[in-house]
Amino acid sequence: MSKLSRMVHGDPSASLITRAYGPLVVAAIVFVLVVAAVQPTTRRHDLSAAPINRNAITTGIPVSGGAAAGATAAQATAGQPGAAAGAQGAAATGGVQPCPDRAKQVPGDPYSPPCVTFSGDNGGATYRGVTGTDITVAVRELEGPTAGEIFAQLSGQQVISSPQAVENTILALADYFSTRFNFYGRKIKIVFYKGQGNGATELLDGGKEQALADAVKVSQEIGAFADISGITLPYADALFQQGVVNFGAPYPSRDWFVQRRPFSWSTFPDGTNVVESSSADTIGRMPAGSTADYAGAALKGKPRVFGIVAPENQEYQESVNRYTELLGKAGIVPKINLKYKLDTSSMPNQASNIIAQLKDAGVTTVLCGCDPVMLALGLVPKANEQDYQPEWATAGLAFVDQDIVSQLMDPTQWAHAFGIAYNAESEPEGASFPYAAFKQMRPDDEPAFGVEELYYQLYQMSIGLQMAGPNLNPSTFEAGMFAYPAASGPRGLWHFAEGDYTTTDDFREIWWDPNKVSGQNNKPGAWVQLNGGARYTASNAPSGPAPWFQGG
Repeated sequence: MSKLSRMVHGDPSASLITRAYGPLVVAAIVFVLVVAAVQPTTRRHDLSAAPINRNAITTGIPVSGGAAAGATAAQATAGQPGAAAGAQGAAATGGVQPCPDRAKQVPGDPYSPPCVTFSGDNGGATYRGVTGTDITVAVRELEGPTAGEIFAQLSGQQVISSPQAVENTILALADYFSTRFNFYGRKIKIVFYKGQGNGATELLDGGKEQALADAVKVSQEIGAFADISGITLPYADALFQQGVVNFGAPYPSRDWFVQRRPFSWSTFPDGTNVVESSSADTIGRMPAGSTADYAGAALKGKPRVFGIVAPENQEYQESVNRYTELLGKAGIVPKINLKYKLDTSSMPNQASNIIAQLKDAGVTTVLCGCDPVMLALGLVPKANEQDYQPEWATAGLAFVDQDIVSQLMDPTQWAHAFGIAYNAESEPEGASFPYAAFKQMRPDDEPAFGVEELYYQLYQMSIGLQMAGPNLNPSTFEAGMFAYPAASGPRGLWHFAEGDYTTTDDFREIWWDPNKVSGQNNKPGAWVQLNGGARYTASNAPSGPAPWFQGG
C-alpha cells in the first residue's frame, strides 16, 4: 500500500496535513481557501506609468504625509518613538547615494534592488521593532510537523526537515540579506515564538481570537516591525490590526490588500489577478465551440463541455462566481459547478461522487480550482477507477506548477493536464538562488525543505527594507516598494504599485509531460512551457490553438 493510500485509509499520519506549518505545504493546502476577487475595482498601474520615486530611496519620505491611505494615523505611527522627528531626522543626518561600482545591490541576482551606499546616522528607533542596529522580525511556529515531513509522507522521499532545520535556514537567510543588502547599519533580528493559533482552523477562516492573541504578542511583547509567517488570512489580518508589516497572505483579492495598506504583502499573486488571468487564458485558448483535443480517447475531439470543481467555502465560491461571469461574457458556460469539503478523511468519497457527476454530464474539460491534496488523494485516482480521462485545466497555484508537487499525481491522468503558471520553471534542487544563498552563509550545512519559499518570503521584505531608506516605518516601506523597478526572474515579474502588493504579476503556459525528466529533481515528470516561457498578463493573454503536448 502506498503512502498516499495509507493516508487515505486510516493511517494516523493523515492528520499531519491538517496540523502543518511551513510555507510550502501550508500554502498548497491554503489554495483551497483562495479568497479571490469578486470585483476588481482597483486596477494595476501599467509598468510604463510607474516611474521610480527616488525620494523614497534617498529620504525615506512617508507617503500621504506620514500615514498611507487606508491606514489610520495611529497604525502608521504605532510604537514609533519620536515619529515626527524620526521622519525628518534620518534624511537630515544621513545620505544615500547610488553605488559608483555597480548598478545592482547583488550583481547577477535578477530581483536585486538598485545598489546604494549610505553614510551618517540612520535615525535610530524610527518605528516599533526598529533600532539603530536591528530590525525585529517575528516568525510564528504552530504545533505539528514541518513542511518537509508532510512532503515526505506524500511522496515517500527523504528530505531534510525538522523544526530546528527550519529555524536554522531562516536564520541563515536573514544573515544573508543583512550582509548583502543595505539596511543602513541595521540587520534583521529573527524572533521565533510558539503561537496559540491553529493553522488548520485558520485556513478555514476560523481561530480569529487566537490569531489576534498571537498578533498582540508580536506587537506588544516581541515588539516586532514585521512578521514573515502571515500565511493565513486571520493571522495576516490580525497583524495588520496591530500595525505589524506582514508577508504571506494567500490569494486574497486586490482590494483586500489595498484595505490593509501599507502593512500586508505576499509572494502569492492576488486573487483578482488569478481570476482575470485564468479566465483570459481559458477564453483565448479554449474558446466556445472548440474541441477537447487533449482529452483521453473517449472524449478526444468532442466539443468542449466545461465543468468546475472547487471548495465549498463562501470566499472561494465568490471567486468562482466571478470566474464564470467572465467566461460567460465570452460564451463559455460551464455545464456543472461542483463543490467539495475541506476534509481529508472524506476526500476520496467526495472525489468519487464528483468524478461520477462530471462523467455523467459529459464534461470533457475540468476547470479545477483544486488543491494538490484533493487532486492527489481524490480526483486523480478516482478518475482512473471510473475510466474517465478529461482535460485537466490548471492555474498552477499552490505550487502545482512545481514539478515535485505535480509528480504526486498519477501520470495516466496528469498526462492530460495543461494551463498557466505564475512561477517560472522549477529551480533545480541544489542549484537555485535560495540554495546558493544558504550555502554562502553555512557552507557545511544543508537547508531545510522549503528553503525556496523561506528565501523569497524574506526577499520580498528585504527589498522594502532597503528601498525604504534609513527612516524605516510602514509608510516608507510602502513607498520604497513602489519605487522598486520591475524585474523578472524565477518567480516571474515582480512589481509593486498602487493596488499591487504581491510579487508575481504575469503567467506562462505549461503542459505536463510524464516522461520528461525534471530539471528540479532529476525524476520523471515535468512541466513543459510554451513559446520559450513567454509571459503574459490578462490584458495580453494569447489566443488561438496552443501547441500543447507537442513533442510529448
